[in-house]
Amino acid sequence: MLARFIRAGAASSSRALSHTPLPRGLGATTSLLQRLALHRQPAAALSTQSARSYSRADDVVPRVPSFMELPTEIGPLACNVIRDNYGARKKKKILGRGNSSGHGRKCGRGQKGDKARSGGKKGFLKREGSGTPFWQMIPKRGFYKPQRSFKFINLGTLQDHIRSGRLVQPKDRPITIKDLVAAKVIKFTQSYDGVKLLGRTNDAFGRKTPFDVKISIEVQEASARAIEAIEKAGGEISTVYYSRLSMRALLKPEAILKKGQLLPRPSLPPPKLMRRYLDEEKRGYLVGMKPGDVLRPHEQPPHVVAHYDEKGRRR
Repeated sequence: MLARFIRAGAASSSRALSHTPLPRGLGATTSLLQRLALHRQPAAALSTQSARSYSRADDVVPRVPSFMELPTEIGPLACNVIRDNYGARKKKKILGRGNSSGHGRKCGRGQKGDKARSGGKKGFLKREGSGTPFWQMIPKRGFYKPQRSFKFINLGTLQDHIRSGRLVQPKDRPITIKDLVAAKVIKFTQSYDGVKLLGRTNDAFGRKTPFDVKISIEVQEASARAIEAIEKAGGEISTVYYSRLSMRALLKPEAILKKGQLLPRPSLPPPKLMRRYLDEEKRGYLVGMKPGDVLRPHEQPPHVVAHYDEKGRRR
């Protein structure tokens, strides 16, 4: 009798809960309580319960509209099925987290030695004990191309500095790398072989503007686009070679004279670069030179100028 009374009380409490109206905003709590009450009912009580309680439960919990119910499986590319290929995401090897992980203490590198250190020698040819490695004893043959590094500057940056008044065009000579360094247009170090002029005309704000400043400039290299833009604006450009010593003498002549040394003469490019500065398309400074002509007479040091006349002929 006691068990039957308890079951009847649970069934009546669940029906009362399902039929009792609740205040707005308690939809989730109502559904949770109803599910708990229905879960505690025996199977016989659930079979005899009216369908009206279920409809009331559905009314309390709002349903999602049918047009918002998207399918979860649409073939092999479904969101719940799609995944990376096997091996696409390699699991990171965790080291030094205890011996129980299998990669603790020695981290899989074994005992001491080069192979246990980071950056250790690997490979048969690199391990020669205390002798000279085999790859160092073999003579090297082949082509070597000299690598040159330049300080790049765009036409847009050059135009901004000229319009702002920081860089001034000399009246009797072209703009050189010494003028660019003195105006702080570029920061030049001895690791560079010179300046290369590029044809990008964007200003300081990234806006593309046409290059319309008439200038005369000397650089070590220039792109075809930069040459075309300068000559279109009515300017002139030429590419001039400087060695490391002549570049130092151009930028800081007082450092050489302070040591009691003579300033070097302008140097010719090496044979591998001679063709570049003899090319008319690249505006090389050696174009049109003849045997016996003085190379860049305006840059000759004083002790050399004394041996030549105004036309560059030896006295």
